[in-house]
Amino acid sequence: MDEATVDPKKRNISNLILFLLPGIISAAVVYNLWRAHPDIAYWKGLLDELRAFLAANPWALILALATLPGLGPPISPILILFGIVMQPIYGVVGACAIGIAAQSVCSIWTYFLASGILRDFLRRNVLRNRALPELTPRNALRLGFIIRIAPGFPYALQNIVLGVLGLPFTTYLLVSIPVNSLYTIGFIVTGGAIFEGKVGLALTGALLLVVVILATRMIRSRTQNNIG
Repeated sequence: MDEATVDPKKRNISNLILFLLPGIISAAVVYNLWRAHPDIAYWKGLLDELRAFLAANPWALILALATLPGLGPPISPILILFGIVMQPIYGVVGACAIGIAAQSVCSIWTYFLASGILRDFLRRNVLRNRALPELTPRNALRLGFIIRIAPGFPYALQNIVLGVLGLPFTTYLLVSIPVNSLYTIGFIVTGGAIFEGKVGLALTGALLLVVVILATRMIRSRTQNNIG
């Protein structure tokens, strides 16, 4: 059936189900894991073991940040864990610099797959041949920026849409690295500071995230109707 002939109500319901399904599955997994081990000390021990392993093998966490978000897992928990593990080792500035570099690698490889050999597959099976905005030399930067700051738009899906659209690579970097870096710094600083008990630094990181979210929403509301 052609996408244009689908009942909008049915399409909205389908989109809502697809949006909620990962959360429902995650909640079910967490619930069953908790039922199997309803002891907080057990989970705290596991987290301590994971942190100790990653502290001894920071390359594993760097590799995780450079790969997993591009495959679909939410990026914010990985960034918080990154801050918890990496700040005591490399300091705030070092942890943020490494985090930005790792996430940039993730953004780059997902872009090349989405704009290259996987473009048709992703358009059919992930985007389901939905109508995409028309990309022109005039609106490329603005359109890419709007998609990158869209609220509730998963990071991996942002990369896919921008790649499938065929956004020029230089433009892709211009709209991706600055925005992603601000979020990366905010989560890494907040996660590491909370773990180390640095309340002031944790509030600074959280405030940065709030400012970035509010600023991007204001910018998006002013620009999304001016694409042409």
